[in-house]
Amino acid sequence: MDGNALRALLANNLKWYRADRGLSQEKLAELAEISISFLSAIETGKKWPYPETLARLSAALNVSVGEFFVQEGVPLDFVDNVGQKAAEALTLINEMLTGLRDIQTCLDLKK
Repeated sequence: MDGNALRALLANNLKWYRADRGLSQEKLAELAEISISFLSAIETGKKWPYPETLARLSAALNVSVGEFFVQEGVPLDFVDNVGQKAAEALTLINEMLTGLRDIQTCLDLKK
């Protein structure tokens, strides 16, 4: 599956979960702390969200991140694995950001 197909899968599943939960784009954007225009761009496959954004969307919709990438007939253990890998990636990104902030603080102190 290429990037465009993944983007389309995310877009379709995100729209489905939002509609299933009875949420407007405005309400979901508010819950996920993103702009309506960004949510719309994700739902149309024009933009690709950062892992942090996927995590906030999944929390707002009460689904795992992996469920955004489920195709009919895909086994759930695969979905769980994708969700676990996404969570691990998010943890690593947060650790990297903390390290970069620490480096910036040290550089600022040397000035």
